[in-house]
Amino acid sequence: MLRFFAPIVLVFMTTVILVISVSAQSNTTVISWYSGGSSKLFLNPIPVDTSSSIAISGTTSQKTLIVTVAKTNGPTRSNPVPVDSHGAFNVRYLIKDGVGTYTVTFFSSEQNNAQSYQGLGFFTYTVKTTLPSNLRNLELNGKIIQYVDKVIGTTVGRGECWDLAQEALDQNLADWARPNSFGLILNNEKDDIKAGDIIQFRTLKITEHLPGGITKRETFGAPDHTAVVYRVIDKNRYSLAHQNVGGKRSVVKGDINLENVTSGKYWIYRPIALMIQQ
Repeated sequence: MLRFFAPIVLVFMTTVILVISVSAQSNTTVISWYSGGSSKLFLNPIPVDTSSSIAISGTTSQKTLIVTVAKTNGPTRSNPVPVDSHGAFNVRYLIKDGVGTYTVTFFSSEQNNAQSYQGLGFFTYTVKTTLPSNLRNLELNGKIIQYVDKVIGTTVGRGECWDLAQEALDQNLADWARPNSFGLILNNEKDDIKAGDIIQFRTLKITEHLPGGITKRETFGAPDHTAVVYRVIDKNRYSLAHQNVGGKRSVVKGDINLENVTSGKYWIYRPIALMIQQ
């Protein structure tokens, strides 16, 4: 039940020579390309609309495409952009860090699930309006469960527990930060936990006294374990979907009663969207 994660490492693999691509239209964004970048990535014109989201579409010859959005004197987010079998992509990226100037940089790799990426190009984008509240915390719980239903009984990634959450979040364009900030942190005593939420365990021990004098002991996390809430049975009682548990490397379901925790820690997260598929 070890957590196994692969953080995104952004590395410039080419000589850093900037080739400036000046837009022919004054109302579209200017792209600055790194050497060789324009041959691997085609971006459709990006309007200079100063809104709180960016329409990003085009094609790429690469297997993996990463977008990094960095606010000047603020946070940086790095996330994969879904690319179809023809190399096309079309998403709306939601700017959640408020008004200001952002640098949007694209990285890529010729491999799937790569550990390092080549810089392709970048542009700056000025945001003058904040993101509407209905988009800021757009929940993905239903989509997470739809993904889990597709992979029940199969092995996701390398069969590590963390791989299930990673694939479910990345395929649904979630707003999360590796390794284990899976979305909005919840308080299970105050917030309504839903199917599709994600639980991170840290050496959690549960002791349950069953009829007939039987004592059942379970440990979740050695030291860490990641699972998806598949169904809410009752308060603090859930059916989980997870893998690399009980010696099984495939996705299985099992119940847990957090009323019987004797030691250890756990955190529950609500998955929310960072990008919307167009």
